[in-house]
Amino acid sequence: MLDKMKQLYQMKKMLEGITSTEDYKGIKVTVNGSMKILSVQVSDQARESKDLEKNIVKSINSAMKNIQKKMQKEMKSGNMEMPSF
Repeated sequence: MLDKMKQLYQMKKMLEGITSTEDYKGIKVTVNGSMKILSVQVSDQARESKDLEKNIVKSINSAMKNIQKKMQKEMKSGNMEMPSF
């Protein structure tokens, strides 16, 4: 049991180390493999846009999609294994 918990902890740390940054119309969002938003940067030009909220949502969704693809690629390559219970 303790071994499984250790594996889960190591996997969590690995997921936190995988990041994806998406820049969409001056809005830069960085997320990690744990689906946690690490940063959001909004350029001055993007702040003046009438579609600011919509563009923020698009940037976040795109970054989330990209990190999911990265994680799938990692799992397929064998670099990341799910612990078996």
